[in-house]
Amino acid sequence: MRLEPVTEDNYRAVIGLEVHEEQRAFVATNLKSIADAWIHRPKLQPLALFGGEELVGFTLLERDRPGVLHIVRFMIDRRAQGRGLGRKGLAAIADVARSEGRTELVLSVVPGNAVARGLYAAFGFTDTGEVDGGELVMRHVLAPSTRAPAHLAEQ
Repeated sequence: MRLEPVTEDNYRAVIGLEVHEEQRAFVATNLKSIADAWIHRPKLQPLALFGGEELVGFTLLERDRPGVLHIVRFMIDRRAQGRGLGRKGLAAIADVARSEGRTELVLSVVPGNAVARGLYAAFGFTDTGEVDGGELVMRHVLAPSTRAPAHLAEQ
């Protein structure tokens, strides 16, 4: 899995990614996420997720606390779901966090989103007991990696 910044060259393709109909209530659109990053919150980093040469997903990261990488948004396109790419995308994000010296990942999830909660729990995220904006906060403490860091193109 490869992470690349969303740019003028690829943002239209990223906006074209979508989740299944029944998942739409659980995640903001990529258009909103990119607009938030580019216009309102410049500390947010929108990234395209590639499986080989195929654009398969999107994530929005924020470095808002020392040692923590906040996954603000994470999605895998409906046409790419069911291939283990969610786990690979999270692993690529974890590699980025480790390469920056961060020790944990944090995200929040809509309580009714059982599929996402299952993915995050299987990856090692645990519920913190905190609720942020009606969403359950989950944390994953990063173990040191022996893998080479995921590719993250320069911004």
